[in-house]
Amino acid sequence: MTPRSSSAGSKEIKTADVVVPGGSGIDARTLRRLTAVPGIRVTPVTSMNVRIGTAQGEQIDSLTTNAVPAAALGATITPPVLSGSLASPPDNFLVIDEHAAQADSLSAGDHVVALLPTGEKVRSVIAAVAARGLRGDDTYVSASLTGAVMPSQVYLDSTAGPGRPLDERQTAAVNQALAGSGAHVLTYGAYLEVQRAHAAEQTNNAAVVILGIALAYALIAVANTLIMAMAGRLREFALLGLAGTVRSQIVKVAAAEAAVTVVVGTVLAAVATGLAAATQHISLSKLVTGAPTVIPWAQILGTVALCALFTVVTASGATARATRRRAIEAAGIRE
Repeated sequence: MTPRSSSAGSKEIKTADVVVPGGSGIDARTLRRLTAVPGIRVTPVTSMNVRIGTAQGEQIDSLTTNAVPAAALGATITPPVLSGSLASPPDNFLVIDEHAAQADSLSAGDHVVALLPTGEKVRSVIAAVAARGLRGDDTYVSASLTGAVMPSQVYLDSTAGPGRPLDERQTAAVNQALAGSGAHVLTYGAYLEVQRAHAAEQTNNAAVVILGIALAYALIAVANTLIMAMAGRLREFALLGLAGTVRSQIVKVAAAEAAVTVVVGTVLAAVATGLAAATQHISLSKLVTGAPTVIPWAQILGTVALCALFTVVTASGATARATRRRAIEAAGIRE
C-alpha cells in the first residue's frame, strides 16, 4: 500500500485510503469503531445540498457540498486556494469554488446564512475561495454545523502525517471495525478510478441516448428525402430504360450515388466535428491543465456504417419501386 496524493477537478486529497459505504452511509457505530483504531486519522465526509442566502432571507445559490471537520482543511483536504486561507478556519467555515464566487458575487470573508438539509439555518463565513472544479461544485462546509449525520465516506491516513499509508496491523484493525457494516476500504487512487469509470459510464450512456434519438430523426429525414427524390426521377429512369439500361443497372447507379452522398456527408461532418472538438479543448484548457481529448471511434464508425447501409438500402428500394412500370409508360408521365 502506498500513499496517494491525487486530484479530482480542483480538489486535492491527501489520504492513503477511503472507506466506501455499502449502503446509504456509514452509521455512528461503525464510525466509532474506526475512530477507536489507534494510529489512524479518521476524516468523515458527508455529501449534501446546501442553500445559501443573506441574513435578510434572500436566497443566493444552491450548492452541492461536502461537510468536513475543520481540522481536515489544509491537512487531508487541500483544494487550490485563490483567496482567503485554509489555516485555522472558524468553526462555521464555508469554502466555495471560483464558479460559485463569480456567479454569486461572493468573496472570502463574506457572511452568509446556510440552509441545511435538516431545515436548520446556520450562519457561516466564507473562509476561502478554491479553484474551479470540473466535476460540479467543489465546496466544503464545517461538519460542526451539520450535526450528527451519517458520513457518505471516510478518509483514513496515519497520524504520522497526511497521506501516510496504514501499516498491516492498522489495516487489519480497520477491516475488523468494518466487519458487518457493508463498507469496504479502497486506496484513494482506486477510489478515483471507480469514480472516473462511473462518470465515464454515465457520459457514454447519455451520449448513446442522445445520439440514438438524433440518428433516428436523421434517418427518417434521409428516408423521406430519398423516396421523394427517386419518385421525382421517374422520367430520368424511364429514359435510361429506353436507352437500353436494365432495371438492375439503374438501381446500382442510384445506390452508388447514395454511397457517394454518404462519403461527402461524412467528410463535412468530420470537419465540423473537428472544429467543435478543438473549440471545446481550448475552453477546457482554460479550466484544467492538459485536458484530455477522447475520440469515440467505435461510435463514430458505427454511426457512419449505419448511415451508409440505411442510405444505400433506402435508395435502392426507392429506385426499384420507381422503376417497376414499363419504361415507355413512365416516359410519358408529366412531372
